[in-house]
Amino acid sequence: MIWNRLFFYFCRAFNELICKLVKLYRKYIPSKIRHAVNTAFLGATLIFFRNFRENLKAKRIYLFQRILPDTEKNRMYAFMGKHGLTQCPYPFVLEYKNRQISYFFDEQSNMFYINHAGKKLYFPKTYKEKEIVSMYKTLIMEQDIRSPHQYVKNINRLKGKILLDIGAAEALFSLDAIELVNYVYIFECDENWIEALTATFEPWKNKIMIVRKYVTDINDENNITIDRFLEGKEKTNLFLKMDIEGYEQVALKGASDILKEAHDIDFSICTYHKENDVVEIANILQTYGLEYEQTDGYLHRGKDFRKAIIRRK
Repeated sequence: MIWNRLFFYFCRAFNELICKLVKLYRKYIPSKIRHAVNTAFLGATLIFFRNFRENLKAKRIYLFQRILPDTEKNRMYAFMGKHGLTQCPYPFVLEYKNRQISYFFDEQSNMFYINHAGKKLYFPKTYKEKEIVSMYKTLIMEQDIRSPHQYVKNINRLKGKILLDIGAAEALFSLDAIELVNYVYIFECDENWIEALTATFEPWKNKIMIVRKYVTDINDENNITIDRFLEGKEKTNLFLKMDIEGYEQVALKGASDILKEAHDIDFSICTYHKENDVVEIANILQTYGLEYEQTDGYLHRGKDFRKAIIRRK
């Protein structure tokens, strides 16, 4: 027992030393050199030490799971102790690990694409084949009916809707819904994705608009609020999908008029990017009398488990 404690204290002290060295490294080594070193080999090493405590905790719970309380979080930690840290620590994700994914190259656009449910999903020219396959597996895994990250239980829920896909990236959600919705506004500012999105939605170009602005609570050259964007546009049967890396609260603050006045508004909003998102976003929705539900399960984020999606009930 005493050796286990000594080993744990040694590991903790070693981890703290590494963290201090990393701070000094970032402070005194130029960014260009850091980037080169990180690309070569350091990235994986830093990830290992950054996640050292979580890895140790997961391994410990995995080894002693039979004598520990059978809780959902202990089961998730035990899963990661066996299979490694992952954002979605549930057994169903293993089904995607060795799934064979075919990809194709479009010579005309000079981009790779994947045939997704009979539709071509394009990826940026900078993406390599392995990146594309890995990303696509994650995308479809996230929308598995067993996933905490599933935006909607049934895509037919979007029939006749006007979809605002805020934080679209590849816009797989919009692609799944494109033949059901009346119109789609795709909000994406990453230049790497614009060309790919244009190619993906070429067959439906008359019912989509790519909006290259950040959705926030201010209006300027690079930002726009939902309220401002929808001025003079149809506001019936709206569906708000938000996955914008922690800016969901800010975007909702810029949608006060819509949340107050729009008819039949529906939504699916990420709540795991920031620690307090799940509470604060729920409070915002309650302010407007909007009923909601949270998806089952949790996502592992940093050193915590967080609820992933809040949806219209």
